[in-house]
Amino acid sequence: MIDFFYDLRWQDLVDITLLALICYRLILMVQGSRTVQIAMGFLIVGVGFYISGLFGLAGLNWVLNNLFSSIIVVIIVLFQKDFRNALAQVGTRSLFRTIQFSGSLGMLERVYGVCEHLSRTRTGALIILERKMGLGEFYTSAVELDALFSEQLMVAIFNPHAPLHDGAVIISPGFTITHAGCILPLTGKIDFSKDLGTRHRAALGLSEESDAVILVVSEETGTISLAHMGKLYRAPFVDIRDKLQDLFTKTERQLKREQQGLEVDLEG
Repeated sequence: MIDFFYDLRWQDLVDITLLALICYRLILMVQGSRTVQIAMGFLIVGVGFYISGLFGLAGLNWVLNNLFSSIIVVIIVLFQKDFRNALAQVGTRSLFRTIQFSGSLGMLERVYGVCEHLSRTRTGALIILERKMGLGEFYTSAVELDALFSEQLMVAIFNPHAPLHDGAVIISPGFTITHAGCILPLTGKIDFSKDLGTRHRAALGLSEESDAVILVVSEETGTISLAHMGKLYRAPFVDIRDKLQDLFTKTERQLKREQQGLEVDLEG
């Protein structure tokens, strides 16, 4: 055992650290999603393959052996969404980067003010604050506006009688309302609270595929929630105004230190 540590090179320590970080990120990505169940399915199939060989079950062993011969292709097909999200995050994230909205915190306050107004009137809303990762794939089903942000325009868009009120609004880093009526992907998480609606599922789904910050106003309760990087933060458990400002003024390392105490259990 002592000889092992003597023979350990600094390259080995770097190698172990990098592998541990990759495994940790993968666990965070698949936590609470169907990916965990799929992985368990693969584990059960692997155990079945071992048992079939051990007890001489030729037919079962032949089927499972042929399945594992193309396992790489099967994994790529089943986990293509997770691979795509991981590569996109690697290409846009930095441990020390501070991501700020164009202008001042006053502009973020204006966005949150719209949410408060919609909350008081129990008007459902889905507002996306675009950041580093582009959202071009969600523009195809939306209406292009390219208009300067204004509270009156936002309230008009989410008016229950307006044609675009069911979709999401995208606000660019330049504080421009680029698109409205966007259709978003729903989250694949299975441990999702039943008292949350389609807007919350859509917000969480987009946050799993991009680095955008998504604000949600519940039509039933008027509660304001925020989704970011696969996590849903809900009032009154979290101060959404402070969380919104933190996401655009603090570095990712600072946010990670605070995240443990801020995350809300989706089942709660």
